[in-house]
Amino acid sequence: MILEHNSKNVKYPSQLAILLGLTGGGLVIGSLATFAIWTMMTGESFPLKAEDILQPKYYKVNMVLQAVSTFLIFFVPVHFFAAICYRKPFTYLGFNFRVNYKQVLLLIGILILTFPLSGALAELNKIIPISESWAAKFKAMELAREAQEAALININSFSRYIISLIVIALLPAIFEETFFRGGLQNLLTRWFKGPWVAIIFTGIIFSIIHLSFYGFLVRFALGVVLGFIFYYSGSLWLNILFHFLFNGIQVTALYIMTMNGVKNKNIEENFPLWAGAIALLLLLYLFKLFKQTSALKQSQYVEEITPDDEFQNWTANNS
Repeated sequence: MILEHNSKNVKYPSQLAILLGLTGGGLVIGSLATFAIWTMMTGESFPLKAEDILQPKYYKVNMVLQAVSTFLIFFVPVHFFAAICYRKPFTYLGFNFRVNYKQVLLLIGILILTFPLSGALAELNKIIPISESWAAKFKAMELAREAQEAALININSFSRYIISLIVIALLPAIFEETFFRGGLQNLLTRWFKGPWVAIIFTGIIFSIIHLSFYGFLVRFALGVVLGFIFYYSGSLWLNILFHFLFNGIQVTALYIMTMNGVKNKNIEENFPLWAGAIALLLLLYLFKLFKQTSALKQSQYVEEITPDDEFQNWTANNS
């Protein structure tokens, strides 16, 4: 957590309104940029059908569109929001290097355990009772999402593997974590004087934007894990590292399967519920250690940069 003297004293409801307004503007600008880039790179009008956009010949265009749209929708609005409401926007967003090797090692352990937990949650998601009509709608959405992902992650060469690592793994890790954890969760944590509402609400929104009912619990759990990583550490770089590794492992698995001629490329392996339960218990233990390590690192940092009276106020506000 950063010192509150960084704030320009904009009320929290006003901060949320500013963030939402700028995000809406980012969506509009991102859409306009999509049309402009498509026209410039292809010399064609923008297709009306999604399947036309996802043709293999438009691979490079889709890579550019993916990078630019996520930048304009997630990173730009939250940066302007932080600049309006805080004196040091990058400090507010969590771009600091208050990180040590113990945190990184624990982060890797948490990452490993996230996969069996996600696999068990995927199984749990399948048995949630819903009507046949809704099931048909969700399956259609899932097929559309899978088609989009197949077009974006068409990794049939090493050069495309590197491009995918950047566009599919690295850039979303930077842009999405800046928006969701550095911006939205950070704001809600301060507003509600605690992490739970902020982390749960942000995790729900984070999952919803991926437009996958059958992956909702998986991405919600991922959002919660990322939320506590940011809350305990105060450093967005750890979130970016975790998010990049999570996506990067899946991109790498797809590349390996493609180069080995594997046709069924289901990288979201399912795990039994008991495996997910064990992973959850181990995750809670690792998070306990992560919290302790991060708290020590934070206190050392604050003692180094703040006078005694400010340090006491900071400690009181964050205890």
